[in-house]
Amino acid sequence: MLSYNGQTPELEQWSFTETSFNPLAQGKCESVMSLGNGYMGLRSATEEAYIGGTRNLFVNGTFNRFDELEVTELPNAADVTQIELLVDGRRFSLETGDTADYERTLNLRDAELTRSFVWRSPDGKRIRFEFRRFVSKDDLHLIGMKLRMTPLDEGITLRLTSGINAQAANSGSQHFHEGEKRIFDKKYLQLVQTTTESKVDFVLSALHRFLIDGHPFEPALQMEIERRKMEMAYRMELKAGQTLELHKLVQVHTSRDADVEAAGDLEKLRAHSLEALKKAESAGYDGLFERHRQAWAEIWSRYRVEIESAHRFDLLALRFAIYHMTVMTPVHDRRMGIGAKGLSGEGYKGHSFWDTEIFILPFFIYSEPSVARTLLEYRYLGLEGARKKAEENGFRGAMYPWEVAWPSDGEVTPVWGAVDVVTGKQTKIWSGFIEQHITADIAYAVWHYYKASGDQRFMDDYGYEMIFDTAVFWASRLEWNEEASRYEINGVIGPDEYKEHVDNNAFTNYMAHFNLLLAIQYYDELKDRDPQLLERLESKLGLERGPQEWREKADAIYLPQPDGRGIIAQDDTYLQKQELDLTPYKSQAKVGTLFQDYSLDQVNEMQVSKQADILMLFYLLENRFAPELKRANYDYYEPKTLHDSSLSFSTHSILASDFDDKKLAYELFRRAAEIDLGPHEHSSDAGIHAASLGGIWQCVVMGFAGIRMLDGALHVHPKMPDAWERLSFPLFWKGTKLQFNVTKERMEISADTQEEIELVIYGKKMSFQGRLQFELMHI
Repeated sequence: MLSYNGQTPELEQWSFTETSFNPLAQGKCESVMSLGNGYMGLRSATEEAYIGGTRNLFVNGTFNRFDELEVTELPNAADVTQIELLVDGRRFSLETGDTADYERTLNLRDAELTRSFVWRSPDGKRIRFEFRRFVSKDDLHLIGMKLRMTPLDEGITLRLTSGINAQAANSGSQHFHEGEKRIFDKKYLQLVQTTTESKVDFVLSALHRFLIDGHPFEPALQMEIERRKMEMAYRMELKAGQTLELHKLVQVHTSRDADVEAAGDLEKLRAHSLEALKKAESAGYDGLFERHRQAWAEIWSRYRVEIESAHRFDLLALRFAIYHMTVMTPVHDRRMGIGAKGLSGEGYKGHSFWDTEIFILPFFIYSEPSVARTLLEYRYLGLEGARKKAEENGFRGAMYPWEVAWPSDGEVTPVWGAVDVVTGKQTKIWSGFIEQHITADIAYAVWHYYKASGDQRFMDDYGYEMIFDTAVFWASRLEWNEEASRYEINGVIGPDEYKEHVDNNAFTNYMAHFNLLLAIQYYDELKDRDPQLLERLESKLGLERGPQEWREKADAIYLPQPDGRGIIAQDDTYLQKQELDLTPYKSQAKVGTLFQDYSLDQVNEMQVSKQADILMLFYLLENRFAPELKRANYDYYEPKTLHDSSLSFSTHSILASDFDDKKLAYELFRRAAEIDLGPHEHSSDAGIHAASLGGIWQCVVMGFAGIRMLDGALHVHPKMPDAWERLSFPLFWKGTKLQFNVTKERMEISADTQEEIELVIYGKKMSFQGRLQFELMHI
């Protein structure tokens, strides 16, 4: 069970706590309390091992393919967190004896995991335990752990075993060769392994330091090396009242490290890793943690958001979202993207989806544009794989993979998925073949970033090429319907993945149309502004016929229109399908319960949607649709939407804000926030829901604060929830940092420059220098 009250008054709305340990539901806290720094992610399994626990350490960008029949995935690196404790010859476990005062807490402010309790052994001896852990934001390669234990009533004999365990796997898939294990000076452990297919070298180095009552102590030691595993076993006697302290420091390096000059030479990398470990040893655990804490203090200073709400959970939920977006984002290396589960679990194998561009990227566009640029450069590097996919499918241009790993790999979506409850056969995953809207989604993200940041250099170096080459793809993908005299897009999957092989998915068609218009616009602009750049792009991409073809096909592409009720068909056949009362499934504690009763083929013939589909258009391309049209479609499609995707609640919440339905908008915001942080025990077993976390931020800033970029202008239209008294947040706009402070009566905007800022507030153009204040009731 989770408690959302602060562990201490200073951590109120900065922390949440597991108040009792349930060995049958370990995945929840392992995921939501995971640690990381963008370079690596560490799942928060307990130090002592339990059946059902999952120990994960992932290093971003180190993808490997187990064999030719499986897709590439982030390999689970050796475990460095397990500690085996024998107390008086008995294995310590919370499943034996009695436990009191149990607390496991994630401190978001300092990015620190703590766990404490008093354990009474089966022999009746009470011992106080305290565990602490961090993954450094100051040194991206460092993991720090601390254990304190104090026998309270009687002395104990203790055997403590800790080391590096490379017997870990990805659900059975072993991605590493055996490797080399070395122990230096009876103190420093080092494991060297190489992935089997991608040939990425991993070097993990670790040390242990002991203190008793604050004084250094060297217990009796036994070194143990086994297959894929090496440990240090320490023996000691502790008297009642004595406090043993263990500090464990770990350095993690790979041959893909862009920040380590020695990364390309394995012997030099080994030496560098050991040297870095000794340097960390000199700084000491407490000094290293303080550097890490200061690095996070700077992050929270940049991302400072404040909410005064009747429900204190709201600010905690937003900080939780920002925390995880920080720990999963590889700001250090543009060759890497964001996995759909971040770095918190094996779900989706570490692959990146459209989640990044549509749900996560806006946070960085408006909070730290340099990071947004890095994420888009990852997609630019991915043009190689996108062009390969287009060619393999008989198209031209850049056809972005539905799932992507290393940018040049191309499509890495698995072919087979879960079992069909009706046929008993494994279900084919068609997304990698026919879910194609991601190509336009990425073009949209390039445009969004450019319009909000004004980063012309990015467009010249990367953006125009991405938009032009995706337009080339759509021009080759469109199919001519002679009978209807129009271009169509047939046989696809839209955002609603419960509808496969549909024709003219409205979201896909409209986004492809947007992509083509964007390419036409920028081609015409470059003819005047930079003809030399245009000439280079024409030569590189073969655009001799491009602009003419884009215009012809954009003019003739089929864009589904509203019927007499104002409803736009999600696809050609959706409105003719059977309707189903979803009431029994809407209150589900776990997604996908519909498939306990129906197969995917059966659901494909029902008016049932997995998530927001056509409604996404009313958010991304909102100025193309009238308000009454949006509401009519919302009222039609929401009852038919199961929200089986974590992407769904935030979109619906933002649209509810647009409709001035404050109660519904807030309710959906809370449901989005509770996907990971809420009470459902197994919602996050495979990892956190990365896109949902970006959606939480968008609910607040795009929904409640009403921030939108429309036609290159920044629009503001606050619609605060009734439970909120104040909202404050930073926002970057075209290189200027703005600070918004919104109450129900007044809004104040301050800028970090005296240059004139232009905004559109409640539809009225305004300009100011330095600071703008006004009464909302007067607008």
